Amino acid sequence: MPLVIAAGASGQHARVVHEAARLSGMAIAGFVTIGPAPPPSVFDCPCLGGPDALAGLATDGHGFVVACGSNALRRSTADRLDALGAALLSVIHPAAIISPSATIGAGAMLLAGSIIGPSARIGRGCIVNHAASVDHDCIVGDHANLCPGARIGGTVRIGDDVFVGLNAAILPGLRIGDGATVGAGAVVTADVEPGITVAGIPARPLPSRA
Repeated sequence: MPLVIAAGASGQHARVVHEAARLSGMAIAGFVTIGPAPPPSVFDCPCLGGPDALAGLATDGHGFVVACGSNALRRSTADRLDALGAALLSVIHPAAIISPSATIGAGAMLLAGSIIGPSARIGRGCIVNHAASVDHDCIVGDHANLCPGARIGGTVRIGDDVFVGLNAAILPGLRIGDGATVGAGAVVTADVEPGITVAGIPARPLPSRA
């Protein structure tokens, strides 16, 4: 099934995913833009149109990966593709290390150097970026984004739409609520409530900007 990459406005994450897909041997048909403007390029990948092209490509039997950093845009585009009956395809870089007992959701992106431990579950549309690791028996919810170098201890539960920043660490057994944000370099030593942003060592909630 030929792959179509749904790219955000910058195309930066789409280029990372394109390279991983090519190295893993996937056939890439091209990309569509789902951001407010077309990205400048996705390497030599041809542009197949904007959001309106999704329906026709789905009907033609293409599979899709939604390659953008925004959790909200990734979710809304995946929901639209589901409504069209399109297949979401996972992209796994050949340099990723995936336990045979792990479960990988549709449309997930596991990039170079990422490690998924035994019995871990990675949700639909997740990004596990370069050198991020998810230890044994973790559950990562749908459309979460684990940035490069993030370290997730064993049996952690990460909710839907969570963002874990660059080189952050979450200690074993903790719970991170839906829509929470963990700042870059943070060390999370206690559960994080839904929708909260935490940062620092140890990680503490940031004041609301409301």
